[in-house]
Amino acid sequence: MARGACVSALVLGCASTDDGSDGAPEQTTCSADVVASDPSNYAFSSTISLTPVPVAPMSNLVFDWSGLTRDFMGHDLAPAKDLGLAMVMFWDLPLAEFETQLNADELFTADLIVSPPLSLPLAGATSAHLYDFTINTTAVTPDMINPYFDAAAYPPSRATFIAGVQAGDALGRNLRMMQAFNLDASSTSTVVPITNDSMKLAYTVNLHALTPNVVPAGDPALTLDWSHMNVDGFGRQFTRGNVTDAIVGHYAETPAELEKKFLDLDKLALATYRTSIPSGLVLDFTKLKDDKGASFPGIDGTGTWLVGLLCGNCRNPAPLYMTVLKPCSR
Repeated sequence: MARGACVSALVLGCASTDDGSDGAPEQTTCSADVVASDPSNYAFSSTISLTPVPVAPMSNLVFDWSGLTRDFMGHDLAPAKDLGLAMVMFWDLPLAEFETQLNADELFTADLIVSPPLSLPLAGATSAHLYDFTINTTAVTPDMINPYFDAAAYPPSRATFIAGVQAGDALGRNLRMMQAFNLDASSTSTVVPITNDSMKLAYTVNLHALTPNVVPAGDPALTLDWSHMNVDGFGRQFTRGNVTDAIVGHYAETPAELEKKFLDLDKLALATYRTSIPSGLVLDFTKLKDDKGASFPGIDGTGTWLVGLLCGNCRNPAPLYMTVLKPCSR
């Protein structure tokens, strides 16, 4: 079980190089070709916190998510139907440092005591024992894993243990909930309950103070160039090559109203159009499709239109860039 390099996953965030420092030109005309700029970007910040439960060391722990009905973003969840994979991760970081790096999107597999993490396909299961898990499909045995569950070797002052459940089977993606646990020699508990309160998310978002981009009404042949971006929505250096997907949504709410419901943008949308961006630094809006395969029709003057640039390989699912599109006439 070796310690590895950085991987692309929701929890195991990666950084890359592809940065610049040139500024975007101001958009002064009604143009279908939009150049993203820092003033046109939204602002987002979040804090994730976890409360660990003590468990007996070197025991066949039970991870139980049968009572989980909401994920960490507050979305409804049916544990037997909506979850595809469970994980157990051992981080060589105390909890406070783990939370700090988690929130800063600066966790790397070099910080894992065991890499890759333990995992288990669920197929409808709502609980599992530690010794049911595998590492790269290799079954976990007590002799193999118990040394890592030694309270003297891995006390809370050194290590953070995390159990997580996710949608799908791509390791580390689509995380729905995490529960921290500590090895405690005085504890007789062998159950790690994963509940609605296991992980807390607090966030702030600002969509109303940005400078909207104006584009021709009813024109689907728009483009968005982010090659001049310097700062992402989290206030960090914009890593331009991290953009993997784009989304456009149409909403009845105002930007200020959407700020209060930001985690529910998918549910609120009157229409949503998506596309992947395998390469390049320009979004071609003609590639956008809704879930029925219909093409993006262009924007109109009703409600709020948002366009977002996403990093599918980053821990935080919030967009790197999001702005308001407003119609204009040429």
